[in-house]
Amino acid sequence: MKTRMKITVAALSGALLLGSMDFAAAAAPSHTVSKIGMKTTVLNTKGETEGEKLEKAEQERIAQLLKKNPDATYMVYVSKEVTKQKADKVYSMGNPFPKFDSYEAYQKKASTLKGTVLQQPAALPEGYKFVAAGIAGPYSTEYTKEMEAEAKKLGKKIYSKKVDWTDANEITIEYSNGKHTLTLGYKRLDPKQPVKQEGYVYESADEVRKKYPKLGKEYINNTLSWAVKGKQFAISTDSESSLTKEDLIKLAKTMVKK
Repeated sequence: MKTRMKITVAALSGALLLGSMDFAAAAAPSHTVSKIGMKTTVLNTKGETEGEKLEKAEQERIAQLLKKNPDATYMVYVSKEVTKQKADKVYSMGNPFPKFDSYEAYQKKASTLKGTVLQQPAALPEGYKFVAAGIAGPYSTEYTKEMEAEAKKLGKKIYSKKVDWTDANEITIEYSNGKHTLTLGYKRLDPKQPVKQEGYVYESADEVRKKYPKLGKEYINNTLSWAVKGKQFAISTDSESSLTKEDLIKLAKTMVKK
């Protein structure tokens, strides 16, 4: 991260989890096949190659499994012999990026994670209540080598399997008191990526506005961020919030589950 702003924007990218899953596509070249898109592509089979028909048949098979268990996640491998492209492809189907509208539902999924987990801070400001949470599970790129190896060992040009992921790439929890918002964020970094940031770094909305006058309003927040090897954390509030840097540091000390 070369600037504080990059740290801020990266840390808050998890906030997009609450309204859109587009950030996942940006983070991983491979894509997640939605069930809506699945229905559309399966029906449009005119002029397709034999390989495309086989891939869509596999997608339809997985779609039927997802009807029984919509929270499941499947990885799909398609060889370059089928796609007629330069490289094999791996993508996910199902729900690798679940969202939650209750803290209890979030806790249920979070309890299955082995890595870092966020929790409600011990001293949540008076009046603030849970609004939503989101967890970004595995990116399909993390399974590319594994899927390629298994498919080749089995002699399959199209191969899929259910994955029970237990590590989160991002977690976001949002709170509100009806007027102001408070967002907790976590993002898993590459352990080899150097972290130059030391201790807590606070940047006010006014500082952000002065440094980046053309920045979209959604990114203009008061933000406290900090990082450790392979992990980045942040707490943000809206620009009008009265919560101070000291208030956010107090929350930071109990928002990560030990």
